[in-house]
Amino acid sequence: MSQITNTIKIEEYREEHASAIAKMWNHSRDSWGGDTRVHTEESVKTKEANAGNIALYLALDGEEVVGYCSLSEYKEDVGSLYIPLLNVRPDYHGKKIGKMLVMKAVEQTIELGWPRVDLYTWPGNVKAVPLYKKCGFFWEDRDDTTHLMNFIPAVMNTPLLKPVFAGVDWYETSVREIEVKPDGLKESGFTFYQYEWKSEQVSARVRFERSGRGISFIETDDYLLELKMADHEVIEELPQKVELIFVNKTAKPAILKVDGNNHERVVSTFKDELLVEKRAVISDQVIFKKGEEPSEWKTHPFFSVNVSINGEECELRLGVKPKQPANLTAKMDGNLSFLGQQQTIEFEVENNLKEEAVFELEFSHDEHVSLEKNTFSVSLKKNERKLVAIPFVVREFGYYQPHIAIKAQKENGTELTFGISLVGVALKGFGEKFGGETKDYWHIYNGSYQVNIRKRDYLMTAGRNQQMNQPFTFFVPKLGKPYSTEFSKKKPESVEWYVEQSATIIKMVFHSSEFEDVTLTLFTALYGDGIVKKWAEVQNGSNETKQGFYLNQSIYHEKSHAYFPLEKEVIEFSAIKAVDFGDIHSQHLTGNWYFSLDHGESTGFCWPAECKANFDGWQFYLEYELGAIKSKERIVLEPCYLSIGAFRTWQEQEAFANKVSNIGHSQLIGEKALLLEGNNPVVNKEQLSLELKSSRTSFLNGSIELFLNDESKGSVQISSEEEKTKYSASIPVMDAPPISMVTGSIFSDSTTTNVNQLAIVPKGKVDAYTEEVEGITSYILDNGIIRIKAAPAFYPGLYSLSHDENEWFDTSFPEKVAKGWWNPWAGGMKTFPSQLTTFSLMKETITAEFIDLEDKLGNQWKSIAVHMRILNHPIWKGLHYTQYFALLPGVPILAYFVKIVDSGGKSFLSEKLETDLYLTGDSLTDLSVLSSFAEKEMKVGIEEQGLNLKNVSYISSKARKEKLYHIEGEEIDVFEGYMNKEAFEIILHQQIQETTKPGFIVFDQREISKPILENLRWIVF
Repeated sequence: MSQITNTIKIEEYREEHASAIAKMWNHSRDSWGGDTRVHTEESVKTKEANAGNIALYLALDGEEVVGYCSLSEYKEDVGSLYIPLLNVRPDYHGKKIGKMLVMKAVEQTIELGWPRVDLYTWPGNVKAVPLYKKCGFFWEDRDDTTHLMNFIPAVMNTPLLKPVFAGVDWYETSVREIEVKPDGLKESGFTFYQYEWKSEQVSARVRFERSGRGISFIETDDYLLELKMADHEVIEELPQKVELIFVNKTAKPAILKVDGNNHERVVSTFKDELLVEKRAVISDQVIFKKGEEPSEWKTHPFFSVNVSINGEECELRLGVKPKQPANLTAKMDGNLSFLGQQQTIEFEVENNLKEEAVFELEFSHDEHVSLEKNTFSVSLKKNERKLVAIPFVVREFGYYQPHIAIKAQKENGTELTFGISLVGVALKGFGEKFGGETKDYWHIYNGSYQVNIRKRDYLMTAGRNQQMNQPFTFFVPKLGKPYSTEFSKKKPESVEWYVEQSATIIKMVFHSSEFEDVTLTLFTALYGDGIVKKWAEVQNGSNETKQGFYLNQSIYHEKSHAYFPLEKEVIEFSAIKAVDFGDIHSQHLTGNWYFSLDHGESTGFCWPAECKANFDGWQFYLEYELGAIKSKERIVLEPCYLSIGAFRTWQEQEAFANKVSNIGHSQLIGEKALLLEGNNPVVNKEQLSLELKSSRTSFLNGSIELFLNDESKGSVQISSEEEKTKYSASIPVMDAPPISMVTGSIFSDSTTTNVNQLAIVPKGKVDAYTEEVEGITSYILDNGIIRIKAAPAFYPGLYSLSHDENEWFDTSFPEKVAKGWWNPWAGGMKTFPSQLTTFSLMKETITAEFIDLEDKLGNQWKSIAVHMRILNHPIWKGLHYTQYFALLPGVPILAYFVKIVDSGGKSFLSEKLETDLYLTGDSLTDLSVLSSFAEKEMKVGIEEQGLNLKNVSYISSKARKEKLYHIEGEEIDVFEGYMNKEAFEIILHQQIQETTKPGFIVFDQREISKPILENLRWIVF
């Protein structure tokens, strides 16, 4: 066939096509449901370098790539190639480019000698299905997927059929009714797919049987051949009759040779040679041995015969579904078991015989359980299924997998005996480690957690319950490059599980066929706290060095609310809008981890830092570069780790990935964020420079409007054609209030997003002075809006915080008193080491001074520094630390932090600093605590009550317009409150650091969400 239609050429991929391919994908979004992710030249190069394709065909119109068709080896089944991806740019639809690409893939499959090529699509793809069918594909009738198979390569490569198509185009002479629905002629449980060709020169029919993936029927102008069996479902070990029908349409006798194949599970003596004038029927018996129940995803066990007619050969085959006389499946409710407790196993018993039978089940003795009786009887009609509930008492934890001896008494009085062993249930208990196996899975267990490995393709899931389907999946690794999919179809040489210290480990050994003398060993360790450790070993068993080896480990994860380290920040992705791996630029990764909150279950994943991590659509893969492997050398790869609830927060996951014991505090921003210049919330210029940024691969598309305190400051329209993920602007802030809200409204595609930032605009100055009251010197800072006071002779902290002359600290200044539970009590605010009471503090040396400070963003603050020297306390003697209370000019914000000057030789490990402050209004009962809890408002001074203040919005007073917001430092472990009829105390605990992250007290009349105010955390000293 010609590869040129008008100006369109079909070429194989070269790296210089990458930019044009990216453009094609970006112009094809509407063909894929309106996908907005952006493809780049770099992302295409990475994807294609790691795709493992046999070929990639491109349709080119000049320099433009307008069509794409990849061809690879099919990973789900043997004996087939596969079209992973087919696309034609929407503005080129209707030009038969799709046909050109598909036919090129089919032709290449024929040339390479493969018998078929498969692909997947979706049921609603009504435009493409007719194209596929015209090109020789059949649509399987299945509920779980939309899978199509093309057997034209087998037709073209069958010697008996080659004369039929000599000089005849199979595509042009094909006779087929094209309907957008699944295909198949159904007969005795078999499904057949039929090709038919008619022309002046030739007519022919070829029929393929679906499960065996082979030819079962051929009719030409000269001959008819058909292989037949009575039923697709057969009982293992029982003889089945097979027939070969041959019709000779020619005028001459034909020499027919038939030779049955014994392979895998088939035992047959089918063999004959005869001279046929008109018609012959050859029959024999075949037995299908015991084995695994076949999967719909793979070629079934089949009986095949090699047929020769006058020396022209073909293979006929019929796939079957071998079964035991009955199927048994065991299920048990709940996740954990308890010793001595009665539980129930539900056994589904299904009759596979073609007649009614009585099944007697005898369970072997097993130390894990105690059964009331071990024999059960159930009567089942043809193909009937019943549920048998078997009560038992748990005696030992572990995997209960009895041998079940079964007698089937048929209607005619004959009896079948057989046994089933691969049926079991896990009896899980805390700290209990074991493994088990069913007909479909291998399992390992540790406490309430389990790992499941599907036998069909070695896909691995893990979770804290008995569900096989979990949001996180490991695929079997691939070796290369180019990468081979052989291990997804190849049986492992061995599978074993064992217990080692605190882990249950499963080990799988594969010998490669494509890389001679190479062995891949896969290890998975499951720990009782929900950590899954996965690693591999690659061994070169040959006498030669193997060059250029890589290993590819792919994963899939249905993430809900995800966190990724990108461009040296941690990005929080929407809890509503799903994020696929392909929505993120993998080159932006600056950490070897990510974290997700999946429907209430935290999931984290991390990998070796030296691994190359790549995002590709719905999957994420790690690439290990093994380099050269010397003769007899074994390389042990660094592990990756899956966390199922072991880490509660992304900070814990980050610390584990970085192999540090202390939790760090990377800055968190949203996937769409409004960033100020230098991430500095304090604005010391007349113009505020800002940037709107999207961390997804999709381009900004729509309108953006900027607001300062709800007043519009300009808008702009951005098209995705501009290929922008960032928008920069500046707005005037000269006359802005000291605490201002900057908002960017992004109306993009299907979403409207408001992103906010806090802008602090200092004005004026901060006055610093002292005053004497009853012989006590007070140090005072006043920035025109708020005023703070400290008197070291009275109290080791602040005793006064007022906003517009409204005092907010509850204090006994100038005298300490006994109050409620406290003696002495002074009120105010202070920070001190744990185990050091106010009574002890007052015995130590306390001094104060004014100090000018510069934070790490370059902002200038004025502070009261309260110095504490501990000389007398037995635990903390020698400690010298300073509390800083800092103000900006004209801004109603107090920043406070602590710096250790001298530890006094004391280790700070596991030691805490405690901050307490006492608040009041015009009276204690004026105060209310407003929160996001169901108890939205709580009155102070009414009752004794402990409070969790993590979700507190603000504190208000009936007589005051302003609200008090408290933003705790990032390292705070405890943020709580206590109130009774005499006092309202706020208490904070944190690990002692050389310099603590600051906390902030903010006054404002508006209701401001805590996440906006938390932008103050960019400020550190």
